[in-house]
Amino acid sequence: MKDLVCLHAGTSGPSTWDRFVPALEELGYRVHRPALLGHGSAPRRRPYRLDDFRDQVLGELDGLNRVTFAGNSLGAFVASAVAAAAPEKVERLVLEELPVPRRDAQDGDPTVRPMPALGLLAAGWLTRRRCDPWLLRDVVTDLRRPQPAWWAGLAAIQAPTLLLAGGSKSHLDQTRFDLVATTMPAATVTTIEVGHRIHSKAPDRWLDVVRSFLAFKGA
Repeated sequence: MKDLVCLHAGTSGPSTWDRFVPALEELGYRVHRPALLGHGSAPRRRPYRLDDFRDQVLGELDGLNRVTFAGNSLGAFVASAVAAAAPEKVERLVLEELPVPRRDAQDGDPTVRPMPALGLLAAGWLTRRRCDPWLLRDVVTDLRRPQPAWWAGLAAIQAPTLLLAGGSKSHLDQTRFDLVATTMPAATVTTIEVGHRIHSKAPDRWLDVVRSFLAFKGA
């Protein structure tokens, strides 16, 4: 069987992918659902930096050959960072509502409705049973910084990539997905107008699009 690694969003957890496992297994995938740093039983260590999540997942690829990734939000960013760091390890990418950081200090913010620092702390506190209450603040702060190395690494990703956009209901700037798609050699954008958590709000539509992408051998 082929390996598919599903990465959850910040403040979410591996169980968010449970409903899709039978269908993905039917496609011939062995499905892995790790908990990202600061979530569930995964290690908690502050501050949480984007590179730390990347390195965690790279370490968990030991023993696997080429893998396919599906990630939502933070999980999508981590998947893209892993693919940029080790493109030879990645077969395909499904990046759902990828937060797209600035290229430089003059670039636009990843979000159209940014949450203030106190709001991030409050959101973290409300989800403290699932994850470290400081995690969300750390991650969003890092995503708002320019990430030129991440942008440079996109060009090295040869794996066919599906960028899933949530449309006008999402808090992310949807125009930035096209910037990513033009930087990556084999990326396309598909919009499903339900907001940031597409796989939760429209699971059947998510599965239809992803199943077609994973089954298409010509991508």
